[in-house]
Amino acid sequence: MRLRHLGYVCALAPLLPFLVGFDGPDARDALDAALRNLYQPDVLVAVELRIDQGLPDEDAVSFAYGRKTKGDETRTLVYDGDGKRDSARVLVFQKPGEEDRAFRASGTRGEVRPVSMGRYMASLFGSDFNYADFRARRADEYRIEVLGQDRIDGEDCRVLRLRPLEGPYTMLLAWLSEDRPVILRTDYFDEAGLWKRYEARVERIERNLDWWIPMEDEMIDLRTGRHTLRRVRNVIVGAEVPDEAFTLTQLARGRFPAF
Repeated sequence: MRLRHLGYVCALAPLLPFLVGFDGPDARDALDAALRNLYQPDVLVAVELRIDQGLPDEDAVSFAYGRKTKGDETRTLVYDGDGKRDSARVLVFQKPGEEDRAFRASGTRGEVRPVSMGRYMASLFGSDFNYADFRARRADEYRIEVLGQDRIDGEDCRVLRLRPLEGPYTMLLAWLSEDRPVILRTDYFDEAGLWKRYEARVERIERNLDWWIPMEDEMIDLRTGRHTLRRVRNVIVGAEVPDEAFTLTQLARGRFPAF
């Protein structure tokens, strides 16, 4: 453990009375189930971001995103605004064992350009979420350590320490619900220490078919105090998500699928 994280972990001691151990099939299976719930369903989602809600400089941003999985490939599509044809848009291709490929288009001229995934570690539309937070993840991308048990808003949780094999974060502490495959809270660390905190609104997690969807959650920058509230305005899950929306041809044409 890095010494700069020691004080933070000690602060968790009253909630995490003993160290359970490293990894273990139950912990990995629980994380895998939560990540599948988050990233596996085919979805189209309309989202509103409220940046610094309630403060004088509050800003509101709308965007839409979709995700489609075919075989072992996951495609994620993000549109600025509400998916109009001239909106800036990005399509990301992910396959296990391969580097992500990302392409960007804007306007109506049909020009598609490859982009470096490095830039998508930056802020998403000026919010406290970044593009890496939307990237599909799997349990085998982390080293896992079980810390213990906790409760969030009356819901029992298993607390895991995750060390990503790549990406902008050096460590995560994740609170996994024991009642459903949902991550209720995540603390994010980088080389400088504790950075951000994600919290799902427990009462706003809704079941849609076989999937649990956080309809409202928040990302907080613990260094600046700034926070972004994310609200799902509309969502489609399952067979109605069209394959053709997740192609470079459609990216060039623009216009997010209507829903």
